[in-house]
Amino acid sequence: MTRIPRFASLALILALAGCVSGPASNELNIDNDGNGRFSGHAGPDWSEAELRQMVGAQVCGGALPRDFNLQVLSGNWLFSGTC
Repeated sequence: MTRIPRFASLALILALAGCVSGPASNELNIDNDGNGRFSGHAGPDWSEAELRQMVGAQVCGGALPRDFNLQVLSGNWLFSGTC
């Protein structure tokens, strides 16, 4: 049986806890899902208009998204759609 040092266990727990907390207030993550589809999440500092503009610039070749689904979960934005 392999033993994990105590500090390594603590580091793993802290890393996992950081993953669960959600994005920072000014963080933005956009995934290009292919075929004109995208998804992502953002912190609460972003406005809906800013999110649309960033997705348009980064995924849709400068045009605003044709379909943009936006939800709030735990105070953060979740979005998806198509160009």
